[in-house]
Amino acid sequence: MKVLFLGWEFPPHSVGGLGTHSYNIVKALSEKGVIVNVILPFKEHGKMNGVKFLTFESELFESMYDLSAKNRTDSGEKNLYRDVFNEVEEYKNKALELSSKVEFDVIHANDWVTGRAAIEIKKRTGKKLVATIHSTEYDRTAGKPWERIANEEKELIDNADTVVTVSRRLKEELIALYNADERKIRVIYNAINREKFNGIKRDSNSKVVLYVGRLSVQKGIDNLIKAFRIVSNKNDEALLYIIGEGPELSNLINLSINTDLSDKVIFLGRVPDSEMEMLYSIANVFVMPSVSEPFGIVALEAIASNVPTIVSSQSGVSEVIKNTLTVDFWDTEQIADLILGLLDHNEVNKEMTKNAYKELDNITWEKAAEKFIEVYNK
Repeated sequence: MKVLFLGWEFPPHSVGGLGTHSYNIVKALSEKGVIVNVILPFKEHGKMNGVKFLTFESELFESMYDLSAKNRTDSGEKNLYRDVFNEVEEYKNKALELSSKVEFDVIHANDWVTGRAAIEIKKRTGKKLVATIHSTEYDRTAGKPWERIANEEKELIDNADTVVTVSRRLKEELIALYNADERKIRVIYNAINREKFNGIKRDSNSKVVLYVGRLSVQKGIDNLIKAFRIVSNKNDEALLYIIGEGPELSNLINLSINTDLSDKVIFLGRVPDSEMEMLYSIANVFVMPSVSEPFGIVALEAIASNVPTIVSSQSGVSEVIKNTLTVDFWDTEQIADLILGLLDHNEVNKEMTKNAYKELDNITWEKAAEKFIEVYNK
């Protein structure tokens, strides 16, 4: 089996779960004997046995990062919007050129940015198209989509022979928003390399609550800070570590100041993967309070690190892990109660983290790759 894999995020060029997914699924496919040709809009990437990288230089990754970070009322919005679509068109043209140099049986696109290229390659070659949708424009903008991006997403979904979503929640979203054909949608969940997170806990004098992810409206971090105000009133030792970058940084800093938490909420910015294991090891509680989260790989990382985990009811990861605490993203009082409960009850923590860790036995990239191979063969 030979696959043409169209990606736009791949370590070290990565801002979220898409990069983690792309790297691990390509690696797992290759290890199972699939020949993978990966098209990327940048030259730098990690080497991988059995994988051929077809690359070109583009500002695509940087522009997409800016697009997700840009305030939608900014005066520069129109120019950025135009530039991104110019680069999506460039990706299509380069992908057409590069794909003609390799043999493949199936096209595999990832999210709307690669959609134009995938559709055109399908038309020119007659090959079947698999499209993995990792999130929607509605998710990323908290329900205020740019119509043109939404249209591009729908075009990819309509033209794909099989659509893969990373959760049932996202599958239902595609059906409701884009009238997607339910019969051609397959759910293949994200996974975890558990061996990367050894779960060794380090003693800490403080009680650390941890958030990891993009600082965007979609992630609900403002509600976490509001909940932490309640936590701090009842437990003066508690600290909130916020790891990540994004457009909401200044708003979240101002919120922490206005709620008298400037000495309790610590913004650590983007942290290298090599340091994440240490930060997970000192965390007492992990919280993923997303307004809309198609999956949420960081929750699996926390569980693999033996950190008691709270996730919003609006997250896909709650479909595969039962030994977490779930809460509606808007319920700040309940979020605070759950955090305080986990900070205070060590026996409850131990039992929950042990059971959640055991659930990871079946959530591997190897098993995800097997399901993708089933899709390719079909």
